[in-house]
Amino acid sequence: MLTLAVLFLIGLGLGIVINSLADNLPPDTLGVRHAPTLPRCRYCGAAHQPFYWPALMGFIFRNGQCEHCAAPRRVRHVVVELVTGLSLAYLWNWAGQDLGKFLAAAVVILIFILITLIDLEHRLVLHEVIWPAAVVIGLIGCLQPERGPVKTLLGGVAGYGLLFGMFLLGQLFSAVVARQRGQPLDEIALGGGDVNLALVIGLTVGWSAILFALVIAIFSAGVFSALYLFVQWLRRQYRPFTAIPYGPFLILGALVLYLYNQEFAEFLKWYMNL
Repeated sequence: MLTLAVLFLIGLGLGIVINSLADNLPPDTLGVRHAPTLPRCRYCGAAHQPFYWPALMGFIFRNGQCEHCAAPRRVRHVVVELVTGLSLAYLWNWAGQDLGKFLAAAVVILIFILITLIDLEHRLVLHEVIWPAAVVIGLIGCLQPERGPVKTLLGGVAGYGLLFGMFLLGQLFSAVVARQRGQPLDEIALGGGDVNLALVIGLTVGWSAILFALVIAIFSAGVFSALYLFVQWLRRQYRPFTAIPYGPFLILGALVLYLYNQEFAEFLKWYMNL
């Protein structure tokens, strides 16, 4: 239990870093990017005291308010800190207390949390994040005996190629619809950032699992989209061709195969024997 508690606290600290990166790496309304900083109040701009660097402390001891101006702190910061803390604690048990396996999985999860966060809030998959992620995750895959360089690199190529093909089909679909409507579509299903992310997904799971990861992503995105549009229709706010961030679903497919590859293989074997 002590180890899990320590890992949870480390995760809280890493959550602070992820929040700072997510707040500063994407361009602001003027297109300006800012260097990551220590936690600051977004209203008064004052740096939080070290005790309140974790937003969780602010919510526990100050009712979620800035200690300088009493403005509300972002709930997202608390959620990210808790997710990173709980993720590290979980991964320790998942890895069977194998330090190398744990560290590799922790790096992958933390990178995916950052990518998901930025994509949800800004609809962006930043080059400043995705290319370092590709190098780090590719190196991890190459060093793992169960994957190795060939399976890892082929996975990256396959992931990129498959999503690039879907991207071209999406562009063709958008062009046909725009021509029929007489005006361009404001939203597109897949962007170039999603294609780059698919490369990282392939490096994560390897060539033998990339297709299944993409199937999970497509299925989960389809289910979510149907539910979302149904709710919008009930609220009389339905808009056709509403696009959603696709990155989180690609990451979901990667995580299922990365963390539960054996269980997924057993499920497929059971399903095929029905």
